[in-house]
Amino acid sequence: MFVKPVNPERVDWESTVDFAVVGGGGCGLSAAATASAHDCEVVLVEKSDTLGGKARVATGQVCAVDSELQRDRGIDDDPEDFLEDLTAQQTVESAGEYELNHALVTAVARRSGETIDWLMRDVGADFALHTGQFEMAGHRVHRTHYPVRDDGVIPRAGEPVIEKLHETAAEQGVDIRTEFPCDQLVVDENTNEVIGIASKENPTPVPRRQTVHMIRADNVLLACDGFGANPELIADRFPELSDLDYWGTRENTGDAVRMANELGLGLDEPLYDLHGPFTVPEGVYLPNELVKAGSIMVNESARRFMDCGNVPYRVMDMHLMEEENGTGYIVFDRSIVDVFLEEALTRHQFTYLLDEECFDVTESIEGLAAAYGLDADALADTIGTVNRAAADPDADVPFGREYPHELTPPFYSAKIRPMYVKARQGILVNERMQARRRDGGVVENLYAGGNASESLEAGDPNAYIPGMDLMTAFTEGRIVGERVGAQYDD
Repeated sequence: MFVKPVNPERVDWESTVDFAVVGGGGCGLSAAATASAHDCEVVLVEKSDTLGGKARVATGQVCAVDSELQRDRGIDDDPEDFLEDLTAQQTVESAGEYELNHALVTAVARRSGETIDWLMRDVGADFALHTGQFEMAGHRVHRTHYPVRDDGVIPRAGEPVIEKLHETAAEQGVDIRTEFPCDQLVVDENTNEVIGIASKENPTPVPRRQTVHMIRADNVLLACDGFGANPELIADRFPELSDLDYWGTRENTGDAVRMANELGLGLDEPLYDLHGPFTVPEGVYLPNELVKAGSIMVNESARRFMDCGNVPYRVMDMHLMEEENGTGYIVFDRSIVDVFLEEALTRHQFTYLLDEECFDVTESIEGLAAAYGLDADALADTIGTVNRAAADPDADVPFGREYPHELTPPFYSAKIRPMYVKARQGILVNERMQARRRDGGVVENLYAGGNASESLEAGDPNAYIPGMDLMTAFTEGRIVGERVGAQYDD
């Protein structure tokens, strides 16, 4: 059971707090740091031994609307523009099947820019608004913000923000408990109201000897991500992922989904996200900008199979999944290496890839083909077509892609496949992130955020703009933290 009915008068409560946050990722930490800035007592429980969750290891981009960094550059952006950009990603078929929650999308977008401002001003995190090469597909204006480390490096990860949020929450007195899995929501057996959480501290091999911590709380936030690490839920919702590896934290086991089912909460459409490419067999993540920069992807027949010049990486990976064995090969040359080493956004990450020898380097098409057992004539024809297109803008280019330059030796290459980075089915929420029941009612003191809450994509795999995941995590946590914290102001 994931919901525990109790008589509150008969429980030996370990502690009583104003606000219990379940999950120590970007959403949970943002909520805790925001609420604790008020006169609000907060406890945060995280089942892992480290904080950050997926936000720590994610590629780092945070899209935000009307941030101070945008305004400083003279960029005019608003929530309706963001909604239009997101809607534009839908196909005719998917728009008929999935209906975006316009109110929720615009509510989150409206608060996203000020969330970045808050993270910089009050939390001490640093961001760079990306206006250089490799702008992500789908954004009409520059709205992609990347975390910056104290040494000025852009690490392509959310870790710098997570560390600052942790420091801020701790300094403001948040009771942060790692290795504390929240096993159950606690409800009043008479009123069915949510009154706290039950957590087992670092479970022992003998279940009956586990110490169960009963924490009473006026408000609870579920920010415990999705179910990417739960094989049973994956097999049930997404059997097509059974042959793919999971790139994410092992704590994402679908706790919020199972609590929601038992509590009678509404759930949105299940959704998974691919992210790649990843090298085979090592599973090292390669920057998806490699393809946008002029690299090509070929399949086992040494042929291109999609236009990958300006599409979201989720769509690119969906095409890759359809190829034989769900694998392909990425090919580029030294000129692209130089571009990636010169660009601040990619320099740190790409230097690591070169140092770790993640690419095969060959001096001819024949050598390139031999490295992977591909047909050399077919590969030569594919590269020849690309090079003719680069020399002649009027050349017939398969899949409508024009290339910036000819591909010449030495060739850098890797065998690639996608991985899935999230699998989720979120709790339906209102614009204040309060959980909604199946019958349409609202649970006033129960909130959901990040991948534990209703997705902005509404289940549509096409409706995605890069940077949305961390945008929703930080922003929704901020929305909840402000609402809860305001209850305890004098």
